[in-house]
Amino acid sequence: MTPEINPDPFELLESTGPLFLDRQLHDAGIRHFKKLIHDQPKAWLIKNFSQGATKYPVNVACLMRNIIWQLRTRILKGEKPLLKELIRTFWYMYIKPTLARADSLAKETDQYTQLIDQFVFMVKELKIMRYKDIGFRDDNESQRKVRAFPNVILFSEKLGLQGFLTEIGETYNVSTIALGGQPSLLNIEYFVDDIRKTKINIKRSFYLFSIVDFDPSGWIIQDAFVNNLAHYGIKYVKIYNLINPDILTPNEILASRFPIPTPESMRSKNQRWWSEVQKCHYINQKYLIEGNKLYGLEAEAVSTKRLLERLKEIMVPIIGKDEEFLKIYELKQLNEALKALIYHIIT
Repeated sequence: MTPEINPDPFELLESTGPLFLDRQLHDAGIRHFKKLIHDQPKAWLIKNFSQGATKYPVNVACLMRNIIWQLRTRILKGEKPLLKELIRTFWYMYIKPTLARADSLAKETDQYTQLIDQFVFMVKELKIMRYKDIGFRDDNESQRKVRAFPNVILFSEKLGLQGFLTEIGETYNVSTIALGGQPSLLNIEYFVDDIRKTKINIKRSFYLFSIVDFDPSGWIIQDAFVNNLAHYGIKYVKIYNLINPDILTPNEILASRFPIPTPESMRSKNQRWWSEVQKCHYINQKYLIEGNKLYGLEAEAVSTKRLLERLKEIMVPIIGKDEEFLKIYELKQLNEALKALIYHIIT
């Protein structure tokens, strides 16, 4: 379940130079326009973005990429302030009206999701920009928190566990994040930015404690989270899967397990997931298969009380090894408090 390690984009953009950037832009069909793309009439849009178009008068993906890049360029040049809006607001401000003007606004296709995909393509695949270049707000900001032990991360697939994560985070000073399903690359970028602000060596070992459904979908979500961390430089991780067959008794598994759907699109993923499960050699994994039928476990099938017991068993000893981080954190907090007190006395 270890993702492919990508180069650190914080080093990549600075080391490859303008030739690399020009090549990436050219391959992505991104050009430099003096005119504001999102303000142009239908004829101009079709003239400049019809190449590669199929279903609509313009090549929607290419048009999106060019609007994104033009806005980023204007912001970085100081010609426009940081947007400080959600990506959805960007969609309504810049993309949707332009597509409508070009007679390319879909009635059935989710083009907002297509916009999200274009951002991921430019940030993660091409590695030519970051979300913070434009200044987007993170609508999941309240679900993440970096604490005294930034390299110890407790994360959950579902937002419903946010209260438990906060409780554990505040008790043990570990970092926490609730993903809310498939992890947002923007959310992870800002999360890693917060981790970097602690001055921790980003190339040291990180310990991840995972609360995701024990099924192929949960595995995919966890793998995507780890892969996104690797993209932003956190490459050396040790994962502890808290939801697994051995945290329940055989009777509890039989009472709470659910059959894993087997549509054609998921069959190969289901097989790969089960292959990974077998490598873990869980004592109770035999209760999750009957013939060719696979079963999974919902994260909610395990009580937070039992999760806490497991965290005390495996997470607390790891924290003990990093006690120096807590001391540094406490000294930093004391220093900030003294500065505030001195300022208060002087003023």
